Amino acid sequence: MTEPPCVSGEVQARVAGLYVYPVKSCAGVALDTVQLGPAGLALDRAWMVVDAQSSFLTQRQWPRMALVRPRIGPDGLTLNAPGMPPLHLPLEPAEKKPLCAQVWQHTVNAWDAGDAAAQ
Repeated sequence: MTEPPCVSGEVQARVAGLYVYPVKSCAGVALDTVQLGPAGLALDRAWMVVDAQSSFLTQRQWPRMALVRPRIGPDGLTLNAPGMPPLHLPLEPAEKKPLCAQVWQHTVNAWDAGDAAAQ
């Protein structure tokens, strides 16, 4: 069987920009380079905000989450939002015991980022 003349086996693409969204439903971060991990781009959606029932919060319900601006540094993630002090989070969780959190209909492992993040 031969391929139709409009289909070639070669795929060409041009990357116009690299962005990761470290905190689910918050602003993205433009990068010049990014590492690929088993689940995709490194640090992409590595954090999320949950409520008291451990259900994740989404920008669909809380549009102001779009104002939270993450910055990735060598020693962690810093979150900036209007009218709030910066929040610094380490890249690795201090608490090694996972908790359960709900993302849509899925239950996932999550790690508590501490009292400052909860505030």
